[in-house]
Amino acid sequence: MFTRDIDASRKIKYSFLDHLKKFQDVFTFPKDDHQRNFAGDFIALHPSLDRPDVRTEAVGDVIKELGKEVIPGIRNELYPVTSSFGMPIFFSLERAAAPYFGIKAYGVHMNGYVRRGSQKFLWVGKRSNLKPTFPGLLDHLVAGGLPHGISCKKNLLKECEEEAGIPPSISDTAVSVGAVSYADIDGHRYKRDVLFCYDLELPDGFIPSNQDGEVESFKLIPIAKVANIIQRTEFFKPNCCLVIIDFLVRHGYINPDDYGYLQLLQCLRDGDCS
Repeated sequence: MFTRDIDASRKIKYSFLDHLKKFQDVFTFPKDDHQRNFAGDFIALHPSLDRPDVRTEAVGDVIKELGKEVIPGIRNELYPVTSSFGMPIFFSLERAAAPYFGIKAYGVHMNGYVRRGSQKFLWVGKRSNLKPTFPGLLDHLVAGGLPHGISCKKNLLKECEEEAGIPPSISDTAVSVGAVSYADIDGHRYKRDVLFCYDLELPDGFIPSNQDGEVESFKLIPIAKVANIIQRTEFFKPNCCLVIIDFLVRHGYINPDDYGYLQLLQCLRDGDCS
């Protein structure tokens, strides 16, 4: 766990910690970790790394040396490391490495839907099979991580154009509708994300067109069928399910008379939403 400006909730798995032991000039470690107990122990950045840019460079060099065998999917895209959203930046970290260091990351997800009479349909993308993460799974029309130095809305407009060919004249009408959060442990990774959610009602005649090669295809699907896919299959990228369930709640497809309603609402913000 990093200390100083960073709260003590960032956890590094021991399986990944062992890879960091050789970087004694970048990290300081507990004096005795034989019992592997993190109750009061922490990992800190070396005190000589006294500025954000210096920390960014030092940790970046570690990630380069560890390479893609330890941290796959490196994008050369920096995420800000902060105590909570909007707070001063402690340093910046390669996007793919964030969950390995237990760093909370932020993203934007947009439900692009069409209204036809009393029915609503959701545009769903199918991820390219060449994607390093979740290849071939179903995804939102538009979604992306929130990198360093850009606002949520500007990032959303950028992603709209890149991922679905949505011009600013349309994407600028997207409505911010809240956030969901979650935590997930997978291998070396302790993934803690907060996803800012947007809704965009699209013209019935609009056809999305991917511009960056990361989406194989798009399909317009009735909302009820989307809900059925999420309930009965694992075809969707997991974090998309949370955002779509939030959409289903807000648009009345899931209501208080449904079993487990309140528990479901709690689960949508199960992670540290800060």
